[in-house]
Amino acid sequence: MSDEQRSDRGGKLADLATGNRRQFLKYAGAGTLGCVTILGLDTILDDTRQSDGTLPEQLTGSTETADVVVQEREQGYEGIETNGDTIDSGADGWTVLENSIDAVPDGGSIVVSGRYQSESVIDVSKSINMYGPEALIEQQQPGDFALRFHGAERHQTALTEAASSGDTVLPLADISGVQQGDIVLLKDVGAEPILGRGHVPSEPHSVIGVDGDTVTLADSIVWRDGYDQDTLVYVLDPVEIHVSGLEMRAPAKDESYYGVAAQICRDSSIENLHMEKFGSRAIRLGPSANSRVRDCTVLQSADIEAADGYGIQVWSGSHDIVVEGCTAKECRHPLSVTAGGDLQVASRAITFRDCFVTGNGAGALNCHGGSAHDVRFEDCTVHTVGDPGLTTGAQETNVAGCEFRMDGHNAVDTRDDTQEAVITVTDTDVYGAKNGVKLSREENLNFAPLWKFVHIENVRAYGCTHLFTLGGGRVDRVRDLVIKGCYCDSAGEEGIRLLNRLESGRIQGNEFGGTAGSRHLLARSRSDGTITNVQIVGNQFSQQDTADEFVRLVDAEECVVSENTFTAQSSVNLYVDGPNSTSNRITDNTYYSPKPPADLIIEDSGSIATGNTVYDTSPGS
Repeated sequence: MSDEQRSDRGGKLADLATGNRRQFLKYAGAGTLGCVTILGLDTILDDTRQSDGTLPEQLTGSTETADVVVQEREQGYEGIETNGDTIDSGADGWTVLENSIDAVPDGGSIVVSGRYQSESVIDVSKSINMYGPEALIEQQQPGDFALRFHGAERHQTALTEAASSGDTVLPLADISGVQQGDIVLLKDVGAEPILGRGHVPSEPHSVIGVDGDTVTLADSIVWRDGYDQDTLVYVLDPVEIHVSGLEMRAPAKDESYYGVAAQICRDSSIENLHMEKFGSRAIRLGPSANSRVRDCTVLQSADIEAADGYGIQVWSGSHDIVVEGCTAKECRHPLSVTAGGDLQVASRAITFRDCFVTGNGAGALNCHGGSAHDVRFEDCTVHTVGDPGLTTGAQETNVAGCEFRMDGHNAVDTRDDTQEAVITVTDTDVYGAKNGVKLSREENLNFAPLWKFVHIENVRAYGCTHLFTLGGGRVDRVRDLVIKGCYCDSAGEEGIRLLNRLESGRIQGNEFGGTAGSRHLLARSRSDGTITNVQIVGNQFSQQDTADEFVRLVDAEECVVSENTFTAQSSVNLYVDGPNSTSNRITDNTYYSPKPPADLIIEDSGSIATGNTVYDTSPGS
């Protein structure tokens, strides 16, 4: 939205400030059950009404009443209670707002209108509904949030017995005060940091029952190795908050300004916020449970020098979180999952859906290693400048229905040293990337990354250098790889590069256009590993003018190249066994070329080539 449009909205706020207090008190007096009726606040909410005269559902919610209203008037600011009594008034709007929020009962509602300048953080430690359809908050104080909503930590305790993957009942050493709805965080502080990026196994859960010295969890333990006796357990007492409609601005996109934090919350929502120039973090959620960030806009959060610039950040120890329908542009990390702070507990069941993002300075969609057990990116549109579209170090990553428009970097990239990771990329379009998907090495952390399963299906790559790369260098291995049903119009180099240890794989039913002078598939492991049991079956390979063979396997054993169709415009080999490549089978392939080479297949003495059909397509042949 342009500055001119923003100025128009500021004018509306100024007009609103001239509202008649007597008229407002008439609305307040019409409140029912001791509350101010939101639907009666026509003067304050008129601009939010829909064409039929009703308020949006996210504003009215399940109740249609407010306990407190704060407004900017010509003479200053005023917070008013149900009965029309003034809570606070004066020229300092931020103080009036803070005192008015303090006056809202636990679980109550407040409606805010007018322009406010944030001079310090407002801490809200209770359940609350805050509606600001005509409120503008200008953050003036760097280094902390303008608004921070939070529950409390009850205590820390420990498991009295080991808990296995799949368990739902936990015995605790200290059960005092624990209630249904609490959040518990498990953290095996004495374990190896095999979640990645120095993080030990950990995960969050919600309590649905308390019986004796045990708690029952809503979901089962997800960590594959479970947790030992004496594992640390944090017990958190969450609040429920709903915040919507606020517009918030900070002075500079590259300085340490913070917007809204919601921590230790459950069943909560942050909706329809418009945030500009919060260089550090615009919205941070967590540790929290079963909560949503919807239809928010975050622009220019880009304190790159400080390695900040988070648009919407899911923080440590959250579960069942959905971020949907949001726009985050000109941010370093527009949408991100991290395990920072004092707790450093991995999140789980995190979904980003139907979002539009542009990144500048780091991965646009991001999950740090050790930050999440499972994260999903669905139906997101991503544009980046000089950095990956998505970087992930989660235990399980699922990318589906996304579109990546790149300027030469990787669309989907991995990070950090996660062990036994799973990554799935399906039904996704990639434009102009270095790699459609890359599995990257790690040189500086505790482990070499290891992937249990990599699944790439129905990915369409246009103008990319490679469809897929398994990187060289410090990588442990990939246990199983599937590339199926993909399309690559043309590749700048090899369409598929396997440059490290691969235990098994299936490359099937893909369609590859030409490459710029390179082979279609190169497999070359490092000296201490091999590529084994890779099935290259039922693909279509087309090639223009090149001297390289279609498929070259190095350090490969027990692989099969079968039932593929190769179409060449020059005399090139179908297949070559490189050094240390043996015991492979090249069978039942079909090859078309105007000049088929005499030695179509160059195989090692331990490999077998049989049943391959060659067609000479030169004129008159």
